[in-house]
Amino acid sequence: MSFRERVYAVVMRVPAGRVMGYGHVGAVLGSPRLARQVGWALASLPRDTTVPWHRILRSSGRLALQGDPARGMLQRALLEDEGIVFEADCLPMARYGWMPP
Repeated sequence: MSFRERVYAVVMRVPAGRVMGYGHVGAVLGSPRLARQVGWALASLPRDTTVPWHRILRSSGRLALQGDPARGMLQRALLEDEGIVFEADCLPMARYGWMPP
């Protein structure tokens, strides 16, 4: 299984209404230092993907798509549709964060 496929497999397990940080996905894959590579893998997904890329964000609870405002707005809307409530421009990771058992 390729690195990208492993990233997607982890992301597919994140339940609706919960999120993970890029580094947390990396940690599940063996190293939190893989956060940037996790981001690249998710950025390469096609627009019509079923992988819930929107559930992965910075470990601070902030969206990481400032370079693409439209996609950032889409990510926030998808998360809000799942019941996530932002506080200012951040969501509380203590409430919404998820790690696999």
